Amino acid sequence: MFLKLHKSIGETSMALRSLLIIVLCLMVTICFSQDIKIKIKNIKLNNKLDHFSAMMNNGNVYFSQNLTNKRGKPIKNGSKTFIYSLIKANLDKQGEIINMESIKKTKLGMVNMSVSTFSKDGKYMYFTTNSVAVGVNKRKDFKTFNLQIQRAEYIEGKGWTNFIKLPFCNNNYSYAHPALSPDGNTLYFVSNIKGTKGRTDIYKVSVSGHQNYGEPVRLSRTLNSYSTELYPFVSNDNKIYFSSNRRGGFGGYDIYSYDLNTADETIIPEVLPKPINSIGEDFSFFLMDDGKRGFLTSRRTKGKGNDDIYYFTGF
Repeated sequence: MFLKLHKSIGETSMALRSLLIIVLCLMVTICFSQDIKIKIKNIKLNNKLDHFSAMMNNGNVYFSQNLTNKRGKPIKNGSKTFIYSLIKANLDKQGEIINMESIKKTKLGMVNMSVSTFSKDGKYMYFTTNSVAVGVNKRKDFKTFNLQIQRAEYIEGKGWTNFIKLPFCNNNYSYAHPALSPDGNTLYFVSNIKGTKGRTDIYKVSVSGHQNYGEPVRLSRTLNSYSTELYPFVSNDNKIYFSSNRRGGFGGYDIYSYDLNTADETIIPEVLPKPINSIGEDFSFFLMDDGKRGFLTSRRTKGKGNDDIYYFTGF
């Protein structure tokens, strides 16, 4: 009886082990297949200049790149940091960015403009720039013009006009990387305001008609970490994608996703697979309306410059 029972248990254990091996093989095959079907392309636009934060609105591509002088050299401000400009362009069938023109803020002359988001109708634009007023800085020999978010309105015949600094932006803190929700009623961004958990956390404010704004609210304690969170983007299915240098990634900054529909704040963001992420710096993820194609920015091996824009398919 004991021998029969022992044999039965042994056979069962062998069957379970075999089943476990099959399941693991299937999981590896599925994960491998998911990674394989995603294809990324280092587009022809990239060169030694920085190109980053590509997104689409109303059939147009917008991205950031170095502001250059007449010789094509990147311009730096008085603090020896690069100045960036916003570029409007088109996208061809191969994912190449073509027909580029610079968005100019003529009233203030040369100004830092980067990382933009737009209302669905393209009438309102939010972008990252610098405060025109000096902010708090412990170094007495160095003036700080912290980052802030501005909103602009597009008027036919005038172009981009009515530039305003968002009312919740305090000159003593930085606010950057704006991203509107699909319905346009919420603006996400990163900041280092009082109460921030890491170097910068992701916050949100309510938006009413692109004229009135609520107070900043920090997103959940599991989404934000003691590390740095940057470049939020919200897809049509209400998932937020962002970059973080927290533990558990592939190296440097990695792109994570988090379902904003969940009410369970203990859920941890998921790191996206390779080749979206790499051992280099990966950030500024944008997913198109079809949910399959998009852009990301990366500083990975075999890149053309420092920040390169990649076009991906098969997501």
